[in-house]
Amino acid sequence: MMFAFRRFLAALRPPSARDGDPFAQAVRQLDVGDAPAALAAFTTLFGAAQRNDERAKIVNKRGVANVRLGRRDDALRDFTTALELMPRYAPALANIGNLLLEDGALDDAIVHYEAAIRADDRYAVAHLNLAVAYRKAGRRSAAVRELRLAHRLEGRSLFRRT
Repeated sequence: MMFAFRRFLAALRPPSARDGDPFAQAVRQLDVGDAPAALAAFTTLFGAAQRNDERAKIVNKRGVANVRLGRRDDALRDFTTALELMPRYAPALANIGNLLLEDGALDDAIVHYEAAIRADDRYAVAHLNLAVAYRKAGRRSAAVRELRLAHRLEGRSLFRRT
């Protein structure tokens, strides 16, 4: 039996005050590895959402569920839809960068990570992914800089009150 790191982390996470929130429940399903249930939940939530910012957040997460299910074309459509709803939505930009990086389109992935950072310079995930892309491109000092920044930003988010 293979160790499922995401499930382990999800089990350690304390119950949230938002556990009754359908979006939080769908994210938790995704975190514990139940991508089909998460996909169905995000699809339902997307249809019910009223505001573009809510819809972008939901459809982006639906794209992540599609990635986990191996449906890359559907995932790309979801990430693109999120950007149509919110053109500077950093998570969707970074997720497209991830697909590009997996495809070996290193320069295009870097462009997307950099765009995500321009959209939200405190988005630690984009800095981390950019560090990985820079490392693969042989830009070691830039990779180290981005990795340190991602670490610093992530450390801050651990102590942020919500």
